[in-house]
Amino acid sequence: MDKLIKGIGVLLETDSKTLIFQERDKNIARNPEMIAPFGGGIEKDETPTTCAIREIKEELELEIQPEDLKEIGLFQSHFTPGTYLKIFLLKNVNLKDLVLHEGKSIKEMNIEEALTHPKVTDFTKEILVEYKNIIKKE
Repeated sequence: MDKLIKGIGVLLETDSKTLIFQERDKNIARNPEMIAPFGGGIEKDETPTTCAIREIKEELELEIQPEDLKEIGLFQSHFTPGTYLKIFLLKNVNLKDLVLHEGKSIKEMNIEEALTHPKVTDFTKEILVEYKNIIKKE
C-alpha cells in the first residue's frame, strides 16, 4: 500500500482544540490561496512519518518526533486518482512556536469554522470529518 501513498498532511491542534492551517500562496498550481493542512510529497526513501517530520520542520521550524504524530487515515488524492495521502494529527501545538516558511499565512480556527469556511479545500473538509469522528471517541 505504501507505494500508493504519494504525500502527507499534518493537521495541527492547539491545547484549546483550535486547528492551525496554511493559507497557500497565490502562485502555486494546486489550490492557490486556499486553506489546507501543512504537508507535501514523499521523497525517495522516505516513509510517510519521516516525510511529515521533514515537512513540518521545513515549513514551520517545528521539531517533532514520530511518537508525536497520530494517524488520522488515508485519503484518496483529488489530483491523482489511485494515489493517497496519509494524514496525521499533531496535538498541543503552540502557535507562538511556529515560524512560517511556506505559504501565504497561518490560519487558526475551530473545527466548525473550518468545515464551513469557503477557502478551506474540499479535501481538507474530508479530513476534518474524520478528525471530528476521532475526537468524539476520545
